[in-house]
Amino acid sequence: MTKVILSIYDYFKKHPVQAWISFLIVTGVLIMSLLSLHYKEDISDFLPLDESNHTALAVYQDISGANNIIATIATKDTINVDPQELVDGVESFVSAIESADSLGYVKSLIKEIDVDLILEVADNVYQGIPYYLTDKDYARIDSLLAIPTYLEQQLEEDKQMLQFPASSLFTRNISKDPLNLFTPVLSRIKQGSVDIEYETYDSYILSPDEKRAVVVIESSFGANESENNSLLVGLLNNAKHQTEIENANLDIHIIGGPAIAVTNASQIKNDSVLAICIAGVLILALLIYVFKNTRNILLIVVSVGWGWLFAMGGIALFYDSISIIVIGIASVILGIAINYPLHLIDHLQHSVHPKEALKEIISPLVVGNVTTVGAFLCLMPLNSVALHDLGLFSSLLLVGTILFVLIFLPHVLKIRKVKKQAESYSSLITKLASISIEKNKWVIWSVFILTVFFGYFSLRTEFDSDMRNINFMTPQQKSDLEYFSRLTAMDDNSENIYVVSNGNNWNEALTQNQLIDKTIDALVSEKLVTRKKEASPFLHSESQQHELLSKWDKFVARHKEKLISEVTRKGTALGFNEEAFSTFYDILNAKYEVQPFEYFEPLTSSVFKGNISEDSIANRKSIVQVLEVKPENVEIVKTRIKGSKKFNGLAFDVKSMNSSITNTLSNDFNYIGIACGFIVFVFLWISLGSIELAMVSFLPMAVSWIWILGIMGLLGIKFNIVNIILATFIFGQGDDYTIFMTEGLSYEFAYRKKLLSSYKSSIIVSALIMFIGIGTLIFAKHPAMRSLGEVTVVGMLSVVLMAYFFPPLIFN
Repeated sequence: MTKVILSIYDYFKKHPVQAWISFLIVTGVLIMSLLSLHYKEDISDFLPLDESNHTALAVYQDISGANNIIATIATKDTINVDPQELVDGVESFVSAIESADSLGYVKSLIKEIDVDLILEVADNVYQGIPYYLTDKDYARIDSLLAIPTYLEQQLEEDKQMLQFPASSLFTRNISKDPLNLFTPVLSRIKQGSVDIEYETYDSYILSPDEKRAVVVIESSFGANESENNSLLVGLLNNAKHQTEIENANLDIHIIGGPAIAVTNASQIKNDSVLAICIAGVLILALLIYVFKNTRNILLIVVSVGWGWLFAMGGIALFYDSISIIVIGIASVILGIAINYPLHLIDHLQHSVHPKEALKEIISPLVVGNVTTVGAFLCLMPLNSVALHDLGLFSSLLLVGTILFVLIFLPHVLKIRKVKKQAESYSSLITKLASISIEKNKWVIWSVFILTVFFGYFSLRTEFDSDMRNINFMTPQQKSDLEYFSRLTAMDDNSENIYVVSNGNNWNEALTQNQLIDKTIDALVSEKLVTRKKEASPFLHSESQQHELLSKWDKFVARHKEKLISEVTRKGTALGFNEEAFSTFYDILNAKYEVQPFEYFEPLTSSVFKGNISEDSIANRKSIVQVLEVKPENVEIVKTRIKGSKKFNGLAFDVKSMNSSITNTLSNDFNYIGIACGFIVFVFLWISLGSIELAMVSFLPMAVSWIWILGIMGLLGIKFNIVNIILATFIFGQGDDYTIFMTEGLSYEFAYRKKLLSSYKSSIIVSALIMFIGIGTLIFAKHPAMRSLGEVTVVGMLSVVLMAYFFPPLIFN
């Protein structure tokens, strides 16, 4: 590798025009590639989901209303609440939304119970009644019709009912079902209603205590697209402020998954901007203090910037989109990349023989780069899409930076007269670099004692898989979320199990649903399932429809002629018009056929919306049954469902899904530690050509990892899905520092030329940059961002201390 780089250096030295042309061509290609890249902002990409968990999460988000934002309209006077004032507030709020939403940010909006929709659903049920009748319904109908006086009594009740003021509503159903033969079907459909307790006032939705009005807004962008949802939330906040100005007594709150995601994204951005501003000023001041050379500072920035461009252009060759969050987190990796131009500039600018100086620095730079890239490539096999992308992006960033540093940077550096080492850096940096802590016996014993001490506490380090602990919510959002959780009709001492029947089309999904129905009915009979929310009585596969229509034909053959003649005769006798029950007769006379899934759209788009899930990209159709189960019976029920013959669907509860993700995260964490350690050690062995030198370089990383885990265990700092990324980052920094220390010691030993102090000075500057760059996040309000700062502070102190201590100690 050294010979190749030196030959490129010699060629470009003789042909500077070709060097510039090559640079401009490659840069142009990277920019063109970058322009084809699209960006997304989906935090769920960080979850390590296998196929089963991915489907479970997608289904859960579909049926749980994860796309919904809920607005509550209350009055500041919480004692004397006028429902009409709440309703007026709803109208003003909704009017403000509709007038501002010219771009269609709101997919749907519910402010009141839709009576027309309820009537439409009822009409649809009556028109297709043969598809919804069960064996129990037919048995009930037969028993009623066997009563000689039933028809006359029921028609008499219909006549009395029509005399009530609300007769128009009842007339619709009486004309379709004058004998109340089909009313149990309408009763069953209520099982598909929303499991939220509420009251109504003039059809408007109020909380059970009637102190808040509720408006449900569905986002057009889904739950996780916080960039687009921020536009929607901004629109809703403007409508909120406008409404509150019109009525100063109103107090409007906005809550829901998309709103919380926007709050998280906003807080992350605010924390990042604050950290970048603080870090930018401090790092710039540090670089000016150290280099006192604007040109060199700009060259460092250009080197890392070109590496970033290389990564963006390179990843566009593999993917058409990348998470903006991945790019943001990858800024952490810039701290590693900055090592390369830092070391090269320091080494070359103080040498009268640039080629010789370049020859000396190539090996530690390349070895450090290869081992660090290898560590980041360990992220690629993970189930998490975002971590996989981060591994690739980070690797390309480091490769791009090292290519620029070794091929182009040496030709734009100004070579000055060689200075003494004391003049290379500021006196403070030089003094720190000259300290040899490995020669102090008290330090040696302290390090060994603390290593044992931290080794004990490292066993207490935990992985926190609870996403709520790395979510940021305002106190008001927490309060509103707790309020809505109390409105759910579900028993507090119960868990929901979601039974998912999948298929490539709706008929396949319905067939799977049919297979599991008997098992679920048995579980209900055994009282292992206390309640179920299902669409099974109303949505059927084609084979089920054949059976249902066959039963209907037999029913019509038994009763149609008698029913039509008797109802007409007795109805006329009671004063009904001959055409009063024509709709009922049409139902009996109609010819029914097997219908496609779309025929039942009025039901699937409203009442059973929470039982239907569709993924057009994965070509997945799902029918979902929600079972309410006591906690002690959850595993029994899931085992029975999964053991059902020929059923290929899923049965999951939220706790088990989180537990599965936790196990995957824990396994990923262990894998990262082992894989990074193994890859780094092997590369060190191959690159350094000696197992002894490889062990000298690797030992500081191993011990620093013990310190990191021990300090985290001692202080109660936990790893999570965000700061776990720093595991590879710390390995990347650690191997760079120890490689430079080992190379410096080896060079001094072989050539009796003082080089170690220069390397130590570069390490100090690099460590200070990283410490400032990410350590400022310790002041962040967002828990995930703050955890990055905490782990960085602990990690950088441990890594630098071990890199300074162990290699010189072992060499001596």
